[in-house]
Amino acid sequence: MLPDSFPDASTAQPDPAPSDLAGEQPSGPAHSKQGSLAATPLSPGLFDDDLYNDDPATQPRRGLKWIVASGLVLVLGLGGWLGYRTWQRRSVDPVVVTTGNPSRDTLENRVDASGVMSLGNQQTLKAPGDVTVESVLVEERQRVARGTVLLRLRDRDLEQQLDEAQIQTEILQLQLQRQREVRQDRQRTVQRAQERLSESQSLLEQGFISEDEYDGDRNDLETAQSELRGAEVDLQQSELQIRQNQATLANLRARLADNAIVAPFDAVVLNIDVQPGDGVQSEGNLLTIGDPAQEVVLFDLMTLDANQVSVNMPVRVSVIGPSAESYAGRVVSIAPQAITDSESGGGSQAMVKAVARLDRPSGMLIPGGAVSVEVILVQRQDALALPTNAIQQDDGDAYVWVVDGQGRAQKRPVTTGLDTLEAVEILSGIEETDTIILNAPPDQPLVEGMAVETSPPGPPPQNSP
Repeated sequence: MLPDSFPDASTAQPDPAPSDLAGEQPSGPAHSKQGSLAATPLSPGLFDDDLYNDDPATQPRRGLKWIVASGLVLVLGLGGWLGYRTWQRRSVDPVVVTTGNPSRDTLENRVDASGVMSLGNQQTLKAPGDVTVESVLVEERQRVARGTVLLRLRDRDLEQQLDEAQIQTEILQLQLQRQREVRQDRQRTVQRAQERLSESQSLLEQGFISEDEYDGDRNDLETAQSELRGAEVDLQQSELQIRQNQATLANLRARLADNAIVAPFDAVVLNIDVQPGDGVQSEGNLLTIGDPAQEVVLFDLMTLDANQVSVNMPVRVSVIGPSAESYAGRVVSIAPQAITDSESGGGSQAMVKAVARLDRPSGMLIPGGAVSVEVILVQRQDALALPTNAIQQDDGDAYVWVVDGQGRAQKRPVTTGLDTLEAVEILSGIEETDTIILNAPPDQPLVEGMAVETSPPGPPPQNSP
């Protein structure tokens, strides 16, 4: 603010001449005041010579500078006041956070896969040869006992072969009978030749016959013995042919018996692929059966997941879809190698085949239907848990923010256990009654002792008219 003694523009007196200022030294009060002003240097800028210039031409410029100076002072003062109030409010107002309490829950890490339902020992029975379906004796969904005839087939070529084999058997039996008679005849011839040779030897010794007659009887005996050996060989060959023919008959009868398709175990008929009168080629599908006392799931695992899965791990099986009931089971087998589906092309990912069996038949899951499979790798029951976002890390040490009894944030170290996608097991450091800060504003870092409060739920949004 300017001094009151500065002259007003309307009453300003002419400035004394320089010679007067230099040569004369007026005395009195006026002299003392002017000497003080002359001895005090004025700062440049706003307080320059224009402020003391009583020239009417300089008055507008002097007023503009005063306006600018006053504005700068006002802006600086207002900004400082607002900054101080903001700092003061941040240090006093509580931070709005979301809190919750630790809960007891079942935590688990698992591998998810998709599979197909099947019954135990489920198999499709095949045609034993090129056959015609003579009759179908069962219906789909029918339960049958072991040994029950399911289908009867007819193989005309096989039936003809059996008829021919039976005729051949009769022929061979006649030949065998004849060979036996020939052998008996040869045996009698040998016996008679032996008796004549014995008599000839006695007569030769007595001199009644010559040596040549004795040699003739001996040659007859040797011929008879040779013919007997030939008859015995023929008889053995006939016997071998009979045995061979009997084996052929047995095989043909067994093949014909295969045309009566029977249940190999207590089963339920799942599907019938043929009707009476249908012609079916060898190894063609006839019908599918399975053991209703067992329900299994065939599923595929990625190689990385298969390395974590082992036999006897628990599984949960459910129909793919929301709110589906799940059924417990166990892994019973894992293939030792990964297989690439050739139908998907060479770029498809190799998968490992696995099988799980339900602990109890559901009676609801349909064989051949798609199901979801959850293989439980690790499980903690009744574990004290917090959401993963509530756990903080400081140089590898885990901690949480706790709200104390005075409504202030406190840092609490914790020991963690099983870490899942949704929650973390807390082994020590907090209790179920502790209030944990789950979420804090991202622009407001928490510090120990900071006042906090939980944001109340807002009112539901109102539809504008």
